[in-house]
Amino acid sequence: MTVTIEVFDLHALNLLRELEQLKVIRFVPITEDEPKRLVPEQKKFTAIRLDTRGFKFNREEANER
Repeated sequence: MTVTIEVFDLHALNLLRELEQLKVIRFVPITEDEPKRLVPEQKKFTAIRLDTRGFKFNREEANER
């Protein structure tokens, strides 16, 4: 029996690899022109740092906006 599985995270991929080591399943290479990625590409997150020293929050001014 052949089943195609789309893996969404590394946890699921690790579970599949463990099943392969237990000889319960077997991975068969894809023979298409362009191989498909098993794990979606991670999105890049870049954080910024703001200097808030000396900042005073003015509730009245915020409420006016």
